[in-house]
Amino acid sequence: MSISFLRVRGSLRNIGLLALLGVTVACQPRAEVATEYTYTVMEERAHNTRLFTQGLLLRDDIFYESGGGYGRSRLVSYPRRGSAGHFIESVSLPRRYFAEGLTEMDGKLYLLTWRENTLIVFDRDSFEELYRHQYTGEGWGLTDDGELLIRSDGSHRLFFHKRDDFSVVRTLEVYQQDSPVQRLNELEYINGYVWANIWYDNRLVQIDLDSGQVVGSVDLSDLVNTTAPNNPDSVLNGIAWDEEHQSLWVTGKNWPTLFMIRLGGEMKP
Repeated sequence: MSISFLRVRGSLRNIGLLALLGVTVACQPRAEVATEYTYTVMEERAHNTRLFTQGLLLRDDIFYESGGGYGRSRLVSYPRRGSAGHFIESVSLPRRYFAEGLTEMDGKLYLLTWRENTLIVFDRDSFEELYRHQYTGEGWGLTDDGELLIRSDGSHRLFFHKRDDFSVVRTLEVYQQDSPVQRLNELEYINGYVWANIWYDNRLVQIDLDSGQVVGSVDLSDLVNTTAPNNPDSVLNGIAWDEEHQSLWVTGKNWPTLFMIRLGGEMKP
């Protein structure tokens, strides 16, 4: 018999055993080295330092942001241009919830909670709570591909959920070449790829949703070193895609500034 494996993550002994059994093993070549993008800061905007940023997105020139912390979790919206303290809408979560990742589809805001196994869905305009779903595991980052909600849980895995009942339909492991990429946090879907913050890492990574491979990254250490408050928890976190300007907005937990950055080199299509 002859069986072709696209990828084998096993020991040489296991591969040798397959050979003894007459099985042909076609190992996939090592993934290409990820593109390392440069960036240019195109614009800056004041950011409310009370927000322990978890989820960030931009829709119709309005930012939507979730801030975490027990007893201080909240969901807010504010204009793309304006003062740091001007919220269009703001709602606080009950003290038992720690707000995490956030995304929007069809006029609804989907908000994860950290360890409370609860997805809370709000009306985008009024911030009225519409309903909740329960799920297993932790909630960290959240985005969507227009059909499915995509969640991270702090591991190297992404979970794809139906929006109507939040059931899991697919799980994807994320690797950079042969190494699992742990601590995946805030997520943003951009042109067929997911971009992710990595907790306590100063870079963003671009993830291929077919292979799970990291195909691009950008190091934002210079922004972190010059902007982040003197607090070990005030890490880089928050990615919002600006469709109009084909740029990323990035910030961090309790940071005073939002930055619009344009990546150098051509982004993978």
